[in-house]
Amino acid sequence: MSSLYNANSGQLLTMAVAFSAALAQGQSQAQLAKLGAFFTIVGDTLALYALEPTRQGGKTSRQDEEAAVTSAISLGENL
Repeated sequence: MSSLYNANSGQLLTMAVAFSAALAQGQSQAQLAKLGAFFTIVGDTLALYALEPTRQGGKTSRQDEEAAVTSAISLGENL
């Protein structure tokens, strides 16, 4: 299998569908909704990191990372 970073769009789609099907097995609708929301947040956050012009070499400061984690925890507690 090729690297995830070198996969074409068809390969990525196939992997995503297979991964989703495996995760969905035996889960309730509520559990699937939580998993869907979690992976949406992960994907959106990665997309935002990719767009962030101030990141140097893909690195953030420890303070930035801690603030992001604290914010995410607060958001999760409010859901």
